[in-house]
Amino acid sequence: MKKLLFITLLMSIYASVYTQEIKKPAAMQRNSIYFEAFGQGLYNSLSYDRLFSLDKKVKTSFSAGITLIPHPDLFVVGTPVSFNFIFFQKSHHLELGLGFTPLFIRFGNIYANEWYLDESGTLQENYFTGHSNDIYNYFTPKIGYRYQKPEGGLFLRATFTPPLAGINLFGDTKGGMTNTSNNYRTEYFQNAAFYSGKVFPWAGISIGWTLKSK
Repeated sequence: MKKLLFITLLMSIYASVYTQEIKKPAAMQRNSIYFEAFGQGLYNSLSYDRLFSLDKKVKTSFSAGITLIPHPDLFVVGTPVSFNFIFFQKSHHLELGLGFTPLFIRFGNIYANEWYLDESGTLQENYFTGHSNDIYNYFTPKIGYRYQKPEGGLFLRATFTPPLAGINLFGDTKGGMTNTSNNYRTEYFQNAAFYSGKVFPWAGISIGWTLKSK
């Protein structure tokens, strides 16, 4: 009886050790969806992030999103994208990255004036309410903190993302009797989007969810 108990105990210990040895760690989840306040899109944005190089100490990810404000006086649409380097294992990470954002803004309800010649050839001044279309293209270096668990779940991030000057296009004010052209004034590497200066201090806060694969 004692021998039987001893053999049973040995078999139980062996089975437990063997199970622990063959048990594989849970695969790290790749895909996250998150909402970012401010940050790369300057306004709020909804983005998707996918991790790569999961078997390496320094992981990488690519993120892309959309910024949208469908308001008649300030219509905004942008597409922030970024390539990121993720340091440290487990859940707490240092994140470095470089991004780029094209941003279209339609400014409405602009009070403006124009000069024109009437039928008699007399110079007249016309006051009107119009709109203008501007396009901003700027770079966004990034440094910050990312909370992302390997098994998925809550996703948090806080980053410093100052926009750097790129190429901006400023449209004419339209809506009057003569200002109907689509001419743009191009600006090269002078101002960070609609901010004055080549760089502007800016930051973003993100909250989202890392999807758990089945």
